[in-house]
Amino acid sequence: MIAFSLSRLEKEDIRLEGCEPPEFIVLTGAEPFTVTSDVFYALDISKVSGGALVSGGAHVTITGECGRCLTEVSREIRAEDFQLFVEIAPHTEICDISEEVRTEITLALPMNLLCRDDCRGLCPVCGADLNCEKCSCAPPSAQGSGVWSALDDLKL
Repeated sequence: MIAFSLSRLEKEDIRLEGCEPPEFIVLTGAEPFTVTSDVFYALDISKVSGGALVSGGAHVTITGECGRCLTEVSREIRAEDFQLFVEIAPHTEICDISEEVRTEITLALPMNLLCRDDCRGLCPVCGADLNCEKCSCAPPSAQGSGVWSALDDLKL
């Protein structure tokens, strides 16, 4: 839980640094990766009119298969320089900002994990890893192949 005391915030700005377990990031199970490290965060909290301004960053390591070549890859994901306004309810002593920080990290997660940005993937014919070797398969022809080839003869 990432939280701060409002009575302390009344007196001074707060610096929060720490880590949360990997389970802090809630995944649906459909993601092609898992969270493999603690979630590290460094946040500065200032009192502003009607609430608190939270600024800072967080990072976590994820591991999974590359979405193109299927090799095992591990990447550090950073949610940096975010700023959040947290409205504070009256008569509250402790303000929990776990959900807000979790949302910022989740927004930084990739939809498709890649081993590198220029990954060439696998050959669709023989399955060779095109990052490591050049296959001898002929490139698929642009015309007359696939399920849409019947539309080539359509006269409009």
